[in-house]
Amino acid sequence: MDYQANSESLNDPTKNIPKPVRKIAEKLLQEGTSCEETAKLVSIRKSTIVSVRQQMEADGKLELGAWKREVAGLLGDFVLKGATRLSEQAENIPIGQLPMAIAIAIDKVRDLADAPTVRIEARLKITQDELNRAFDIDTTEIIGKVVDANPIPNNENDPKHQQ
Repeated sequence: MDYQANSESLNDPTKNIPKPVRKIAEKLLQEGTSCEETAKLVSIRKSTIVSVRQQMEADGKLELGAWKREVAGLLGDFVLKGATRLSEQAENIPIGQLPMAIAIAIDKVRDLADAPTVRIEARLKITQDELNRAFDIDTTEIIGKVVDANPIPNNENDPKHQQ
């Protein structure tokens, strides 16, 4: 017999979660466990756990938005006070103490404000041989020869070059 998904389960992935598992997931989310950690603990995809959390917020079972705003406000105050103190007492504060705490708090403020957290970097390692091939340089002609970036002009009228 072929499985036929109904449109309700396709639109709502949380419908297929067994009730005991869903209760555990909801409890973990209410305790503040992240969606990623909750997904690992109950062996459900993270996207499904995010849907559970969104439903909980819509049903009033979880007020994550208010909590995020409150914590973001507190961290914002902390960052402001820390940055002000750092600015005022920069000479007196051990360099290894306050800056790291401020950097972490800034990062958390960004996370709570739903700012993008992914950075994409493109790095390319290239060898001298690859550069030579890219510029079509025949290295056999220059091996063993001195190449000077600033060649000395050979001007006989220049007093610096007269003997």
